Amino acid sequence: MIDIRGLTQTFAGANGPVEVLRGIDLQIQPGEVFGIIGKSGAGKSSLVRAINLLNRPTSGAVIVNGRDMTQLNDADLRAARRDIGMVFQHSELLDSLSALQNVLLPTMLHSSRDEGAAVRAHTLLEAVGLTDSATLAADLSGGERQRVALARAVAVRPRVLLLDEPLTALDAKLKESLRDELAELLRRLHITAIHVTHDQQEALAIADRLAVMRAGRIVQVGDGETLYRAPTHPFVAQFLGR
Repeated sequence: MIDIRGLTQTFAGANGPVEVLRGIDLQIQPGEVFGIIGKSGAGKSSLVRAINLLNRPTSGAVIVNGRDMTQLNDADLRAARRDIGMVFQHSELLDSLSALQNVLLPTMLHSSRDEGAAVRAHTLLEAVGLTDSATLAADLSGGERQRVALARAVAVRPRVLLLDEPLTALDAKLKESLRDELAELLRRLHITAIHVTHDQQEALAIADRLAVMRAGRIVQVGDGETLYRAPTHPFVAQFLGR
């Protein structure tokens, strides 16, 4: 379970402090696929990075699996992050390594002896539709790279998976195909996942519930049907469109 309480995030700007997160309160249930949507600059990526403490919040609590991440020392935080996988907008693969080696990399960093890692990596690559695991990352297409990045993020069997606009860089046709595959895979893994996107159709196709963000605040939370048919804020109605 993820429990976010009173989360604020302030950065220094050229004209003074800029508040990108403004008192976020949010609860995400175990095994839930949760979507965060909003326009560019709404604070979506800042929120998901704060959950993993890639950016340390100014105030508030981020409780993941019963631990307040904001209160951990560096050593405990590194250990806690092993329960959290993350996929970024760009795949961030090592081009000199094969697809299989990229998937195995975090496993090798976390544990020197994991005899089932190679078998699990092959299985994950097959699950995301990549059968040639020996291909160098440099020779993979954009969609294949994101498939490898997804397999790598879940290779260490995290309890939480964060996806920060993982399909944004893909063309429309590939995005639609990979979107459906991602939705199926997340449910098959039974993993708590937070999926960030500005694409309304993508969010509605993947998430069990959604939070709509605007100017660093959460405007409304609910399932896609409720947000679409019963918006409680004009922005929600306008953003989800017809």
